[in-house]
Amino acid sequence: MNPRANRLVFRVAYVCLSIGLLAVMVGCGSSRAPQQAEVSGKVLFQGKPLPGGQISFVALKGGFSAVGTIDENGDYQIKAPIGEVEISVTNRMLQPRGAVAGAAPRLGKAQAGDQPVKGRYVQIPPQYEDPHTSGLKYTVKKGSQTHDVELSANPG
Repeated sequence: MNPRANRLVFRVAYVCLSIGLLAVMVGCGSSRAPQQAEVSGKVLFQGKPLPGGQISFVALKGGFSAVGTIDENGDYQIKAPIGEVEISVTNRMLQPRGAVAGAAPRLGKAQAGDQPVKGRYVQIPPQYEDPHTSGLKYTVKKGSQTHDVELSANPG
């Protein structure tokens, strides 16, 4: 084979290999990403809007999670993983400094999108801060949906 033909074969092989690797990488990435749906609603504590904080949806299968901000009116909007989720709610980052000995440090900003958390601290039972102990569950379906989250002073 002449050198010119060798270079042509090498280039074709290189291009085919590159395209093949790209296809594999794209295929692998999309199969691992969870499907998500837009969920919005209101977080209520004892029937009144929780005035600020964070809400998390954690998938029971796959371990995917999403974090959203609760505004001063108790409203939230989140892109949650589709399927069964456990929910946690916290507003500890709004607690005045030094209010409780041993309290967790203020977070200041939400993890999702680094948006500042605004609002007013209201003491809620600490079990709501962990999705595994909150008792809050929901099944996220495809498409936009509304789900209000109700917290009580005496969860059980």
